[in-house]
Amino acid sequence: MRTTVTIQNLKCDACKSNVIHIISKMEGISNVSINIGKSALSFDYKTHNTMEGLRMELAEMGYPITEDPNTIVDKSDNIDVFPVGKLKVS
Repeated sequence: MRTTVTIQNLKCDACKSNVIHIISKMEGISNVSINIGKSALSFDYKTHNTMEGLRMELAEMGYPITEDPNTIVDKSDNIDVFPVGKLKVS
């Protein structure tokens, strides 16, 4: 079966590549494609269980399906932010 879902936090080609790379490895998922402009993830899947696994994997990666809570806020609390610039080492 072919379906398309809208996912959150998809902003760039690196995001797109990461999602396609991980999701394509999932059992029961094939023919994965993404339209960044529409935040649309399209793929073929075999069973309802495959869809539930995909939903959980996307949320864990930080790209939840639109209907699900946006987990990126929770993940941002765990990210250390470093200043950008030159570091002088003595």
